[in-house]
Amino acid sequence: MTLFDLLFGARTWRAPAKVVITDVTRMQGNRVCMAALHRRARIRLHEPQPEEVWLRSVGGLGPGDVVSLSWKTPRHVRRPHIEDADWNPASLEKVDRLPEDELVRQMTALAFSSLQDAFGKPCFFSDNGNAAFPPDKGSRSLAFLMVNSVRAYSYGDGVRVDFRDSDREWTMAPMEDLRVRIHQAQCGSCSAGLSESLTSEFEGREALLGVGLGRPFQYGDNPTACYLQVNHIFLIPSRRKHFALSLRSSP
Repeated sequence: MTLFDLLFGARTWRAPAKVVITDVTRMQGNRVCMAALHRRARIRLHEPQPEEVWLRSVGGLGPGDVVSLSWKTPRHVRRPHIEDADWNPASLEKVDRLPEDELVRQMTALAFSSLQDAFGKPCFFSDNGNAAFPPDKGSRSLAFLMVNSVRAYSYGDGVRVDFRDSDREWTMAPMEDLRVRIHQAQCGSCSAGLSESLTSEFEGREALLGVGLGRPFQYGDNPTACYLQVNHIFLIPSRRKHFALSLRSSP
């Protein structure tokens, strides 16, 4: 076994193993991004790219769902997205579900207290204030983060998040939680209702965030960068009501 295999996993197909879904986020079009936790290692179901039609066909998946899955490390991995994995959709089988408190406990054990400890220093901030990180560098693109305060709010066609970690405050990170984006689409023009839901469930002090770095993207006069996004927010204690973790009722 090579050093690469020890660090990132073998390039041969693994026998199906249990993993815990930690991230389900919306991408462009009907694509979704899904990540999971295998023991203490993060994996992203990257190739083939999951789509909402497939997600509905398996009855929906959300953070806390335990599935059996076969995957392998791709031949080429571009930093910071070292979690990318080739996977076999036919091998996926739902086998269990963790209660939210147990899911948060497992993620908290792996959490950082500082975003910079997780991803390094931003190379710049976008015009609206979101952090951008250099492509082709970094040790990870997915992390769990403990924060001292958090606030989610509507912004244009999306949802943004401000939070404070042990070092500083971060602002205007897009929230890509698929359940939240579905709820936002269902709200339509009812911005007041969405704002109330976001405040009631995602504004508080101590919280655990699932955070990630997007794919390299060039916007305006800025150089190509991987922009920060928030995948999920777990308030401690939880006040979840409108944004169910499971996506079994996704449209």
